[in-house]
Amino acid sequence: MRAKRSKKYRKLMHQYELAFGFREPYQVLVDSNLLRAVHSFKMDLLPALERTLQGQVKPLLTKCSLAAIMANQPVNPRTNNQVRPDFLPPPTTLPLRHCSHNEDSTPIDEAECLLSLLSPLADVKRNKEHYILATADPPMPKESNSGQEAGRKRKRDPAVEEGFQAIRRAQALRRGARSIPGVPIVYVKRSVMILEPMSSPSEGIREGVEQDKFRVGLNKDAGKKAEGENRKKREVKKKEPNPLSVKKPKKRSTDEGGAKRKDVNRAEAREKNGDEPERATEDGEGAPKAKRRRRHHKGAKPTEGGEEPASIDIAED
Repeated sequence: MRAKRSKKYRKLMHQYELAFGFREPYQVLVDSNLLRAVHSFKMDLLPALERTLQGQVKPLLTKCSLAAIMANQPVNPRTNNQVRPDFLPPPTTLPLRHCSHNEDSTPIDEAECLLSLLSPLADVKRNKEHYILATADPPMPKESNSGQEAGRKRKRDPAVEEGFQAIRRAQALRRGARSIPGVPIVYVKRSVMILEPMSSPSEGIREGVEQDKFRVGLNKDAGKKAEGENRKKREVKKKEPNPLSVKKPKKRSTDEGGAKRKDVNRAEAREKNGDEPERATEDGEGAPKAKRRRRHHKGAKPTEGGEEPASIDIAED
């Protein structure tokens, strides 16, 4: 496979993973036409699917597809069982997918079976099990012109008519699979296995998923901005004034205790010096001690013996 094509397929499968939740190993529903085409072009089933889907695969074959393959097979006279065709891989390589469409578990048309597995609910088209459809167009029938005269209306051989009907059924299967969103389609064309581009319903859902993710991202960004603004507002509300510009409150308890200690110290000092205690004023504070000044009496005369009269101490009020 070319590098450009493999890169394209890898990108396409990555889109299916993001939009519809596909995971490896991919479950691939294989029909009878694909098995015939792979065998006719001498291709290996598992390596071809892994190269196309760019990952591990798990191919599955339904009971209805197996019944369509074994319908025209001859019976072995020894075992009385139908002969297994060469293009049908062993069960170890291609396990059987059990499907029950009715109470009797009788097989139905292959295309109807595959479409019912791709979308179990008729009302809601949804690939719940994440299946991948692998199909191919049957070979074109060859018309024989022998025994036909010119100018007459040619009638188709029943085998040729059956071949054209098989082609119509295969095309209808692919159209029905395209109408179901999230169904990758793999088909074989000229010995090349091709992965179809995403259908319009799948593309619409993928774009819707991307838009939802984009909106969620915008909402998250807006939420983060709002949270940042709220945090800023909360920080502004909680902000306190500058402690250097605020006057410190006075501690009353310590000041009162200090004043009392000073008063006690003053009283002790007076007791030691023999001074009288200070008189308390109306405010409760001690009054300052009155100063004494010595004065001489004007009319006093020196007594006999040359002694001076006794001095009189007058206290200043």
